[in-house]
Amino acid sequence: MRLLARLPYDTVFNTVYAGLKLNLCLVAACAPLLAALAATDRPLDAWPFFVALAAVCGPAAAAAFAAFGALADGDQRVGRVFRAAYRASFGRALAAAGIAAALVIVLAVDFRLALGGPFGATTPLLALLIALVVAATTALLATGARWTPRGLLACAYLSVRRWYLSLANLAILGVLAAAVVTRPAIGLLLLPAPALYVVWANTRHLTAPATGHVGAA
Repeated sequence: MRLLARLPYDTVFNTVYAGLKLNLCLVAACAPLLAALAATDRPLDAWPFFVALAAVCGPAAAAAFAAFGALADGDQRVGRVFRAAYRASFGRALAAAGIAAALVIVLAVDFRLALGGPFGATTPLLALLIALVVAATTALLATGARWTPRGLLACAYLSVRRWYLSLANLAILGVLAAAVVTRPAIGLLLLPAPALYVVWANTRHLTAPATGHVGAA
């Protein structure tokens, strides 16, 4: 009974409430992609279209990362922070996500062409480049930096330097994406906030040595 009395119920409730509110904000911000996914039974057949459309999730992710930062500072108004950060970072986050989506499509097409062909030896390199683009773009969005070649290279370097954090982030994002496609109720209402929080926390450690450098790029 004493243990139950010591549980921080207010903290637990506020955290769960903030997570649910962020999930709703993310669903609203990513509505075009979710509507397109709901309209087809075989999204993998049109994967380039969905990868390109996933660029709309860039501003949503950047706003969620900003909300996590505010939450860590004690600001519980995650909905207001999300909306403000979404408007403020929309242009640069959409540009970063759009460029990343284009690179992933090109690399993935090359990967499929090389697979099982005379250039099959290049497939590990192409897969690594795809992972690096996603990891570096995630770090760029988490730092709130503007997209520049210098900033992207700095994020790519840090992603390679602390590859274990990048690998963890890629695994979490992959699970989240799979859940959204296969189990929409769980993928949309339960997983986004906790999954993106872990990605944000990992990215803070990943970019800690050069956050100022990346942000100024």
